[in-house]
Amino acid sequence: MASEIAPGSNLLLDALARSSPGPWQSELQLVDLPLGKVLHEPFTARNHVYFPVTAVVSMLYVLSDGNMAEIAVIGSEGIVGMSMFMGDGTTPSCAMVQCAGSAIRLNAASLKQEFVRRSEVAQVLLRYTQALIAQMSQTAVCNRYHPVEQHFCRWILLMFDRHDGDEIVMTQEMIGAMLGVRRASVNLAATHLQKDGLIAYRRGRITLLDRPAMESRVCECYGVIKSEYDRLVPALESAALGDPPSSMRTDAQRLAFLHRFGILDSSAEEVFDDIARQASDLLATPIAIISFLDKERDWFKACIGYAATESPAQTSFCDVFFRMDENTIVVENTLEDKRFSAHPLVRGMPFVRFYAAVRLVAEGYTLGTLCVYDFKARQLDRSQVLALEALAEATIDALKAREMRT
Repeated sequence: MASEIAPGSNLLLDALARSSPGPWQSELQLVDLPLGKVLHEPFTARNHVYFPVTAVVSMLYVLSDGNMAEIAVIGSEGIVGMSMFMGDGTTPSCAMVQCAGSAIRLNAASLKQEFVRRSEVAQVLLRYTQALIAQMSQTAVCNRYHPVEQHFCRWILLMFDRHDGDEIVMTQEMIGAMLGVRRASVNLAATHLQKDGLIAYRRGRITLLDRPAMESRVCECYGVIKSEYDRLVPALESAALGDPPSSMRTDAQRLAFLHRFGILDSSAEEVFDDIARQASDLLATPIAIISFLDKERDWFKACIGYAATESPAQTSFCDVFFRMDENTIVVENTLEDKRFSAHPLVRGMPFVRFYAAVRLVAEGYTLGTLCVYDFKARQLDRSQVLALEALAEATIDALKAREMRT
């Protein structure tokens, strides 16, 4: 089932996959969530957590008389079940599906194990919790100080921020329950908004017609909540890829051996440029790079087809060599490889789809890589792999010869 889950389905899950790839990912299940399904009951243990994809889930507080109020709404940016990391893992709130759709389910114990084991996972989840708490706090302020019509505008905008469709299905009774107000108040607010052309509301279906006008009508609380989530997105997208720069990458002896060659930040040299050009020509790839892996960057000694001199370690494809024993890697389709499928350069510009590289190694130390990239999925035959490996050996020979001359 996990193979059916496309990268980008859930922002938080993507960040977790980059921060801590591992066996837990094979437990992910894509599930359908019907409207009104209760995912978590109050004061009960959470056996599963849910990462909404197209579904939208409300966190509700239910009073003893059956009345309820929405305290937060969660979509494809987050997770349902954060309480499992806090205290005894239960809360007085419940979680109910407000927009039917799909979600990715995971055994809560598996994620909790990663939370305890990896500080990077804890950082990602706690950063999301910060945004969730901000939403809860601002919702409480809004319910206390602002009129029903502005509550309704805030609720509509938050729902459509998390729902890809043109309309949401919700009766006035349910909206009143979400907002903690009477049905008649919702009816009056909906009538005003429809009369002014902001929404169309018919038979429990709400269509947002004029978003700019809605945003000018809503109270400041929507802007506060949206701003917090706008800050969350780059924080999650910058989450470490795979393991953080590993102890092997930052090993003092490895770095000292690399620096001994005096290759970093040196001027272009024809021998290295020729090797990179041959790699690009022989494998018919638009990009070929000879990179040396410093502590916090990949520095490019030679680069064909890419206007850069280095890239940060946090977004390094080549960092994979610090987590594998093989000296050669060929990734025919990055979208189908868990090590790369959530990478920002795969999900976004320049949409890398193919990657192949050979480790540059001397005296047992990983110094760098000879690598090629393409923007379409493809395969290499055995002769092309051997040619890339031979060019990597030529790179090491050129590096050693350079050392003898200097």
